[in-house]
Amino acid sequence: MELKSTGFLSQPRREIFTPASLAARMQARFDRDFGSIWVEGEIAELSLPQSGHAYFSLKEEGGGPEARLKAVMWKGRRPYAGAALTAGLSVLARGRLAIYAPRGEFQLVVDYLEPRGEGALRLAFEKLKARLAAEGLFEPGRKRPLPFWPARVAVISSSSGAAVRDFIQTTRGRRPGASICLYPVRVQGAGAAGEIAAALEDLNAWGGFDLIVLTRGGGSLSDLWAFNEEAVVRAVAASRTVTLAAIGHSTDLSLAELAADGRAITPTAAAEMVFRDQAALSFHIGELSRQLPLALADLLARHRAQGLTLERRLSQGLTAQVSWRADRLERLAWRLDRFEDRLGLADQRLDDLSRRLGAGVASLVESRARRLDTLSARLASLSPESILRRGYALVTRADGRPAARAGELALGEEVDIRLAEGRFKAAVRAISAEF
Repeated sequence: MELKSTGFLSQPRREIFTPASLAARMQARFDRDFGSIWVEGEIAELSLPQSGHAYFSLKEEGGGPEARLKAVMWKGRRPYAGAALTAGLSVLARGRLAIYAPRGEFQLVVDYLEPRGEGALRLAFEKLKARLAAEGLFEPGRKRPLPFWPARVAVISSSSGAAVRDFIQTTRGRRPGASICLYPVRVQGAGAAGEIAAALEDLNAWGGFDLIVLTRGGGSLSDLWAFNEEAVVRAVAASRTVTLAAIGHSTDLSLAELAADGRAITPTAAAEMVFRDQAALSFHIGELSRQLPLALADLLARHRAQGLTLERRLSQGLTAQVSWRADRLERLAWRLDRFEDRLGLADQRLDDLSRRLGAGVASLVESRARRLDTLSARLASLSPESILRRGYALVTRADGRPAARAGELALGEEVDIRLAEGRFKAAVRAISAEF
């Protein structure tokens, strides 16, 4: 450390940074000490603005200390993330640490992202779910109701698992002596999906079952993955026998459950859905049997009372209807008589109007004929032929236009002169404006 002399004491020299220079120093240290690094975490606080960049945080997984690392993935690097850039997925991110000086924060600038562990399985789950849903395998309309009182039930599960024990124990308490056929399979690990699909095909081929139940206990997404395999989902959807799926706990959901006709949240709940409580049902039937005669007697009594009341009302109603119809018929007859009188007067008036109309039309025709003769005579006297017969002539020029004024003509111009009988041509020798 350098010392600066003051004459009496020597003090250390202070290095003073600005925020920008400190950020530059830290960025240089990051680049030198870390370079390109890999960070594992769960995507949280994902934001995808219109700019095309992606902003998110990588948070700690597995119940460790709460820690978050801000991250950014620029628009040009987004294709290197694909569908893995989804909130809640576990991912492995590659990038470099950088200082964002305007906020004084450091963040991971990601250039590559891939799903990891549960995140990869969740991504595969969502892709297969979307594809099978598009085919209609999960449509509510294709689901069938569970049988009310199934005689034979087949259960596909592990023979040593807690799920089948819970199912059988609940069944014994609700329906003693119920017929259950267990088809043991592996419900986890390699080969489990093939065994489950084969079990469904075998049970459908054998026939004789009213219901097929698929069940197992809870677990992680990877533990339950056999029930998300496409072969199992399609086998459930294609089953000719009604199916009920109870996979895991209430928070778990498998694709097999979505394709089944019914779903129960636990194996115990499945047994309660399938086997109705025999003792409670017997007690209920007994109560109904005791109540039925009383209900029938009460119903017959009410019907008899209603029948008598209806008979009285019907009789009174018919009497009133007959009286009303008779009164109405009498009124209609009276109105008919009045109408006939009015019709006779109308006929008489029509005859009178017809006679008056005939006389008026004849007089009008005669008057119009005299008027027409007068107008015809006047029109004939005004016609060009009549004027020409009185000694006048019609003069037209070479282009066919009539000559109305002498000033329009030129000396030597040839004109056509039409008389009452015949026509001739002449040449203009002299022009005078006087008449």
